[in-house]
Amino acid sequence: MSEITEEAMEEANSKIQETTILINTPESEEQFGIKGTFNMYSVGMKDNYDLPDLEIRGVPGLLLSAAAETINGINAYRLISDQPVLVGQVMSWRHGQIKTEQGDDWDGRHEHKAEDMIRLTSAMTDIHHGECECCQLGEDETQPMSENENIEL
Repeated sequence: MSEITEEAMEEANSKIQETTILINTPESEEQFGIKGTFNMYSVGMKDNYDLPDLEIRGVPGLLLSAAAETINGINAYRLISDQPVLVGQVMSWRHGQIKTEQGDDWDGRHEHKAEDMIRLTSAMTDIHHGECECCQLGEDETQPMSENENIEL
């Protein structure tokens, strides 16, 4: 496999932004998110490159930019990589481990068949007791934050 350069990714990302669009709709399926979350998906990969489009379901509003960056970035990667992105894979990406699943048939404005959509989900779906950060710190070391306390970033 040839190495993918930052320049090649930037060029592919520009091509993706010219040939595909991202659709953001309120999440309609309770199984994918709580009220106020969104379904974001690409349109154009199938028509332009004969590759399935990508979607992320249950996206909180404050993470829409991260979802858009992830979908566009993975679509760009797919154009220049000889490694396919297939259903059932786990891959590392900027925002963490991503598991790919088969999408569903969709009959909305931009309809598609299940085989034409790959869903990106979190590979990390649960934390076992004792493995979370609060359990590792111990109860003595955790302090609740007061309402007036600010977090500096």
